[in-house]
Amino acid sequence: MNEEGETNEDVAQREGQEEAGLSFSKLEKICEYLVSPGGTTEMIHLYYGCVNTESAGGLFGLEHEHEDIRAHVVSADEAIAMISDGRINNAAAIIAIQWLQLNRSRLRAGR
Repeated sequence: MNEEGETNEDVAQREGQEEAGLSFSKLEKICEYLVSPGGTTEMIHLYYGCVNTESAGGLFGLEHEHEDIRAHVVSADEAIAMISDGRINNAAAIIAIQWLQLNRSRLRAGR
């Protein structure tokens, strides 16, 4: 949720820090989509964030928001396999990982 005065990119940076302890050196918009067109006006904004994962993983979240988030680090290939076998079954994660699959060579080339 955007707080007053926050851009979508600000929210991505804040949530990355709060929920995974990560700061993004670069953000690239993947897409935005309606969660349930006709049923709600809730819009999801997805971003690719470039991070250093050397110290990634662990327990995160804000106590006052009653969050208990365990962040895991997996390879891109493992994440793709997790979609195929049903371990990842939510739309935002599937869209983001499939976007990564389509754009991975471009990202590796630094373009």
